[in-house]
Amino acid sequence: MFNGPRFSLSCNRKLVVIVGLSSATVLYLVGVYVPFTCTDVYDSPFLWEGFGPERGSYSFTVVTSMIDIGRGRWNAQSRKYNDYLMFMSHLLKLDVNMVIFIETKGRPFVEWMRRGRKKRTLILPITLQDLPYYKHRGRMEEIMKSVEYQNDNELLTDGDHCEARIPEYDIVQLSKIHLVNEAILRNPFNTSYYFWIDGGYGHGEAGVYPSDGVWKPVLAHSDKVMLLQLKPIDEWEHVPDLHKKNINILAGGVFGGGVDVLRRYHELHVKLIDEWMRKGIVDDDQTANIQLYFRDRTMFHLVRSGWFDLFKL
Repeated sequence: MFNGPRFSLSCNRKLVVIVGLSSATVLYLVGVYVPFTCTDVYDSPFLWEGFGPERGSYSFTVVTSMIDIGRGRWNAQSRKYNDYLMFMSHLLKLDVNMVIFIETKGRPFVEWMRRGRKKRTLILPITLQDLPYYKHRGRMEEIMKSVEYQNDNELLTDGDHCEARIPEYDIVQLSKIHLVNEAILRNPFNTSYYFWIDGGYGHGEAGVYPSDGVWKPVLAHSDKVMLLQLKPIDEWEHVPDLHKKNINILAGGVFGGGVDVLRRYHELHVKLIDEWMRKGIVDDDQTANIQLYFRDRTMFHLVRSGWFDLFKL
């Protein structure tokens, strides 16, 4: 009987050890050198034998990333980096073309997860400082500390939300379209349709991802940016200070589209964030998506769904 492997990342260790006992009583051991710190501790049953023969759909490319912004040390809304790697393991099992932006310490895990799909995988190094919006970090912090920003801000009064107090969080959330644009410029798999999916999408919940890793989405509306719509949106069009509202209308963890419309979306996104910095506005990608939608509805295709319903559509 399978006793379950243990994935242990602990302080003062330089070795990630994955051990398992199969039903045939064969013991296997995989060691991966990773410079984790003592705050990175994970110990949970985990088994992944790698991909078999190709059977997925390769007419599109999935882009994702994982960057450690120190969330495991936060006092509120805290999540350990290794928890996020476990969340990401479900995404990495998708039998698709995939571009993954990852820090050095997470690369061995990604390489291990994508065994058998090396030709369908491009892993690119990234740090927080590499993100183009990192140049706004000082200005974001200044805005967050201002009286004007804090006044009547529901994100601070209704739960102390990280998007209203942690510049690094917003930098990462807003930079997704930059990474998609970079993947499009490289176009390693010669595809014309791209999906962004958060590395932590699904938060490890059962049933979010297809159990066999095969996903064959309908690539319709390639001339529009597909977004998941969680709630009615029209009523928010003329609401002032939208960046101070505690609302979830357009999910930020997923979007997709053809290369031409995603390039245009990237250009408009850069202009929007420059405008935010001038006007003293800070928020995450959800609010950016809402504002861009209201400025040009024809550019978007909204799909009513729940947060984690992408693979059920």
